[in-house]
Amino acid sequence: MNILVIGVNYKQTPLEIREKLCFNTDEQRNALAEMVGLEDVDECVILSTCNRTEVYIYSDNPYFDSSIIEKKVCRIKGLEIYDLKKYFYIYSSARAVKHLFKVASGLDSMIMGEDQILRQVKDAYDLALEVRSSGNILNTLFREGITAAKKVKTFTELSKNSVSVGTHAVKLLEKVFNDGLKHKTALVIGAGKIGAIALKNLLSAGIGRVYVTNRTLMKAQDISKGYNNVDAVDYNMRYSVMNDCDIVISSTNSPHYTVTKDLLEKSVKDKTERVFMDLAVPRDIDVDIKTIPWVRYFNIDDLQLEVDKNLDKRLLEVSKAEEIIQEQVTDFEKWYEFRSVLPIVKDIQKFTEDLMNEKMDSTLARLKSASEADKEMVRISVENIVNEILDKFIYNIRNCGSKEDMQVYFRCLSDVIKEN
Repeated sequence: MNILVIGVNYKQTPLEIREKLCFNTDEQRNALAEMVGLEDVDECVILSTCNRTEVYIYSDNPYFDSSIIEKKVCRIKGLEIYDLKKYFYIYSSARAVKHLFKVASGLDSMIMGEDQILRQVKDAYDLALEVRSSGNILNTLFREGITAAKKVKTFTELSKNSVSVGTHAVKLLEKVFNDGLKHKTALVIGAGKIGAIALKNLLSAGIGRVYVTNRTLMKAQDISKGYNNVDAVDYNMRYSVMNDCDIVISSTNSPHYTVTKDLLEKSVKDKTERVFMDLAVPRDIDVDIKTIPWVRYFNIDDLQLEVDKNLDKRLLEVSKAEEIIQEQVTDFEKWYEFRSVLPIVKDIQKFTEDLMNEKMDSTLARLKSASEADKEMVRISVENIVNEILDKFIYNIRNCGSKEDMQVYFRCLSDVIKEN
């Protein structure tokens, strides 16, 4: 099975490296075009999130050199492969298939069972479809991965017990401020999914006041509606409210910092302690603000400890999810292997059709009193019966038998055809 995944993720790659290898949508679109332009790369899908960048490849060449992809990723990002090679992992064949299914299901996420990753997998697949970098193999792989994720969501409690990055951020804030958030003021930068969840959790924790800002003011206004203690502010005015804030949470897709050290120092006159939480990759907040005495800074990797403490609640459901995923992997393997016997299937169908027509012609020729319409009806009925029998014998072995059973079965059928 010539499917590979080459990537980096939060488990073994620090944030400062992951953000360098992160692709926005336009970069991803261009990278896909470059990848399928490489020799022996027949199909490609790129998945890039805050916690991972992964390149999925299908190659007709069973000896494909995966290091080509590592080098290409680094070259696209203007980085030196020798500095980053130690961070890349490579999975192939069934292991690559299982990895994608676990990723899509949230089993490989920092927050186990989180829902956002499935949307990101769908988006990666849709983009590959848009630029036509994926084909029959990866299209089927990603469709099956999405199906696996939906089954895990339906038949386990993983996603029901899942807690988002935005939720963990607020839990950490409650620990930082021992006296609670009732008398605190926060600024949320970014009105996307994480920002909206952070806002709701701040309100649930009893926050005193919240400002919300976004490059598109209307989005900030939309998520602020209905709350007396929430105000939307123009993005260009964000520094003007920071002097009143105890907390700043930022989560955007901006290619530039939303908070810089020099502008922060100029804007804030009251030097009391403030907490800045950067939930974006690439990072939104200039890490140099950590050198400011009155700043406490956290990024998405700092939430890992908080996440680990909540892991036990979901571990009981993992075994159920693993079983579902393994079934889906097995089904995909059977589909993949079945492709190799399709020429035999076509031979079987032609052999059966020829034999049927020969026998039918002989039989119908003896029905002197039957009309042409009656003869045609008999022919159609026999064709339907034969095709139904073929379907049961041919396609059920794919669904019910092992890969080894399928190979033996079709080899025997092929021998029968050759003998005749």
